[in-house]
Parts: sequence; C-alpha cells; structure tokens
Amino acid sequence: MMGALARMAEAAGAPPTRLMRDFAALSLGPGRVSLSDYEQLRLYDESFWGEADRRAVVGRRRGREIALQANYRHDCFALATNRLAAGAYLAAHGLPALPVEAIYREGLATPSSHVLRTRDELRRFLEQTAQRTLVGRPVEGGRVRTIAVETPAQLDRLVDEIGEMHAGGYLFQPHLAPHPEVAAVIGRRLAAVRLLTLNSDHGPKVFRAIWKLPGCVAQLDLRTGEVLRVLAEPTGEGVHRRPRSAASLRGVRVPDWELVKAAAVEAARLMDGLAFVGWDVAPSEHGPVILGLTPTPDLVRFQLVERRGILDAEFAAFLEGQRRLGAEHAEQLRACW
Repeated sequence: MMGALARMAEAAGAPPTRLMRDFAALSLGPGRVSLSDYEQLRLYDESFWGEADRRAVVGRRRGREIALQANYRHDCFALATNRLAAGAYLAAHGLPALPVEAIYREGLATPSSHVLRTRDELRRFLEQTAQRTLVGRPVEGGRVRTIAVETPAQLDRLVDEIGEMHAGGYLFQPHLAPHPEVAAVIGRRLAAVRLLTLNSDHGPKVFRAIWKLPGCVAQLDLRTGEVLRVLAEPTGEGVHRRPRSAASLRGVRVPDWELVKAAAVEAARLMDGLAFVGWDVAPSEHGPVILGLTPTPDLVRFQLVERRGILDAEFAAFLEGQRRLGAEHAEQLRACW
C-alpha cells in the first residue's frame, strides 16, 4: 500500500497523506473504489479528471455489483455468456453475428460436419483450413485469438493447446477484414466498438461508446461516431503502450456509425431480459458485425477515456428503476415458491 501511495504521490506531486485522505473518502463513496482502482483510474490526479465529479467513478468490484443489480434476471446470463448460444440466438433473429465454421467438443458420440470430436478431427480441420486465417475462441470466457497455421510445429502446439485446455468447447469462426476506411488508418485488424446499452420503459438506447484500437482506446461522439479523445492502453502496472496511430485517429469517424448503433440497439431489444449490456460491434468489410456481448461490462476504459464516472444522473435514475424492478421480481419468485 505504501509503495502504491508513493508512486501516486510522485506522479501527482502531492503528499501521500493527502492522497490517503482522498482515497479514503472515495472508497466510502458511491463508487467504492479500491486502492488498485484509485491508481488504475488515476483518481489521484485531479488535473486528469478536471471538473468531473470523481465520486461518480466506480471501481471494478462496484461496477460488477451495479451490473448484477441492473440485470436482476440472472437466469438470462447463461445465454449471454455462452458465445455459441448467444451468436446463434442473434443470428436466428436476423442480427449480424459471426458464423461458426466448426466446433471442437471432445468425446461427443453424434457425428456432424461442423463438430470436431477428437484431436485427429481437430488436426484435419486445421490442416484443411491452413491457407486461411480463422478466429478461435472458447465457448465461454477465455481469450479470442487469430489462428494462422504456417508450420507443422505450430499445428502440433495448437492441437495440443486446444485439446488440453478447451475440451468443453472451442469455436472456429471466419476472420473478417475491417471496413476499408478503418484499414486505411490501423491496418487489417478488426477493431470493435464497445457500446453500453440501457433498456428501460422507453426502450433500448446506446448510453456510452468507445473504440478499442491497437495500442489505444478512443472516446466516441455518440451522435456522429467521431473520435474525440485517444488514450494509450495500459499493458501492466504503470506501463502504457504507445498508440500506433493516435494522432491520425483524432477526427476519424466509425464507418456505418448509425448501423453500428442500430445493431446494438436491436440486439438489446431482443435480449430484453438484460437491461445493461456491453456489446462489441465491429465495422467490417461486409458491414457491422456483432462479435460478442457481456452482462457485466468492464467500465474502467469507458471512465478513463471519457474522464467522467458512470454514475451520472441518467444512469443513477436507470439503476434506481432497476432496483425497484428487481425487488418486485424477487417478491414474485418468492410468491411462486
């Protein structure tokens, strides 16, 4: 703790005792920030936050608590957190979700042209698709990765890794190229816009949006999709990567912005059991595509790049309404039992 306070005091040019008092006040406030939140969110640096109310900033744990309160229908989490189920559900309703080329699920007895049931079947699939780039992702949780097999040794390692770590389900999906306007700025990597949607009595709406780009994250104008501010991404404690194209990103607009927002709004309308959702929607060469969703979105990047907390008046009113609905829902469940 003392080491963290010393680092922050040096960065802010303020006495550690003052930062300790400041941290104590914020930790007991509505955002309930921890010491690691205080450092990661740069709450010790008042010049960074300017006139923003730092009491509206929430820490990681508090952010998850808020999401669980807003999304009181916890029975809907299973669909939202299973990539295969969520993607199929969205696609069945005409929304632009990534198709699935193959599923690795070890030990199934029923044969299928899309299911890889053994490591030998997994190897044959990877050999047959070696000339193409794919995207691989666990069915639930885990890291999304680009798969491009170039050598037998790479193939062996990949088969062993997937077979040992993801026997419960691993998806292979096509690798889409970004929209040409995005490729001209950041290259051929697909970059998702992360949108937060609120679903209330007035229907779903986009509440906040950022753009996750190589080495940085960008604040977006909700009306136009224009990049307003660029912030270097942290790679570890106190270390930031240099944004490869931060200067050239200022003023750039997300292509097909209205369609990107519409995809998130319509998906939120469909997933109406969840009132607060984070969506990853990428502007691709074929138009916007929904890459994923989460009912417990990480709010750190949003607050940092926008330099304002999530607990503004609009969100506080929304959350209060969800708390009331959640209490009514719990009472109905008790009455059923």
